[in-house]
Amino acid sequence: MIYTNISINSYIKIGDEFIDIFQYEGYVKNSDYIEGALELTINGKPLITKAMWDDINWLWGFFAEGLLLVYENKEFSCYFPDQPIEVKFIPLKGHRRVCISVNCHSEVKTSTEKNEFLIAMRDHAIQFFERLEYLKSATMGDRVQAMQYLGKIKL
Repeated sequence: MIYTNISINSYIKIGDEFIDIFQYEGYVKNSDYIEGALELTINGKPLITKAMWDDINWLWGFFAEGLLLVYENKEFSCYFPDQPIEVKFIPLKGHRRVCISVNCHSEVKTSTEKNEFLIAMRDHAIQFFERLEYLKSATMGDRVQAMQYLGKIKL
């Protein structure tokens, strides 16, 4: 499904290059720490960019737990695994919208329809973890835990 106001991409970092994880066919040398980047643009506003690269498998794991919390109408906050970048997902009154806030030197935030956000992020996260499994690079326990969180989001 294509969402007009939400764009999500995941990349693996090889040397100084970012390669779309779904196009990458190479070897991942350290499955516990996979350098990569997530791009998240909502309503035309870039919230997370390649410049914020980090440990992509841990970041998606954090987000999987956060998406479940938002699904349960609870707030979520975390920092990137190895950078002082704070991310918040905050359900708004009426529980139809969610505010997404990213603070990297300065705060950037926007809001969008909650179910659309959850579906788009959940579906991309599932594809991401399935791709890591295909590449034989996912730490099994982390992937299973993330997939359990994502599987509880029934939309």
